Amino acid sequence: MEENENKRNTRIFYLTLAVVMTVVIVLVIATSVARRSNPDENMTDTSGNSQLGSDTNTGTNDTNSDTLPTFLLPLEGEISMDYSDSVPVFSQTMNDYRTHIGIDIGAELGQEVIAVADGVVTNVWDDPFMGTCISIEHSGNAVSIYKNLDPVVYDGIVIGSSVKAGDIIGAVGESAPNEIAEEPHLHYELKIGDKHVDPKEHLKFPTKDTESDNKTEENTDSKQ
Repeated sequence: MEENENKRNTRIFYLTLAVVMTVVIVLVIATSVARRSNPDENMTDTSGNSQLGSDTNTGTNDTNSDTLPTFLLPLEGEISMDYSDSVPVFSQTMNDYRTHIGIDIGAELGQEVIAVADGVVTNVWDDPFMGTCISIEHSGNAVSIYKNLDPVVYDGIVIGSSVKAGDIIGAVGESAPNEIAEEPHLHYELKIGDKHVDPKEHLKFPTKDTESDNKTEENTDSKQ
């Protein structure tokens, strides 16, 4: 009798344990699904700014259009490191070869950076490798990303705020530890359809011929 009682207690114990584990697994799965269905609740703004203040200008830009905008240069300068998503390039800071999914535009510290097109700020954050960063969503499912900025973010540049092409959004800094050995620059990335693309394919940098033509026009004007 005692042996049968022990067997019965053992079965009850394992049955209870199985029920408890099943409940725990169901709760974990339900929590995971709930978080995935509300991704915005998990986004943390580390910029120190409120996400949507009462003075924030929101909803004025049409980012739902399928047409890509005409992009401006985020600042004037020459490319100091090119885009290379497949062939590794040498990193002076890390002393190794790695891919580079943006372009570095040489500039002076504190040089102003502008929005390349109308859009809505989707994130302002401090990245442990690329420093102070800002991302802006545009029409055509495009997102421009500005990294290695000065840590002081400009007023009004918060998550959800609308910007116009040419609006000043920040300044060149030295906040990116991964690129600190390079000369001061803006690290600029462009994503279209959630995929990084070569920004040069959508930006018009002045060529030597263009610069020569501009100097000729200036000299002509000065003589007149």
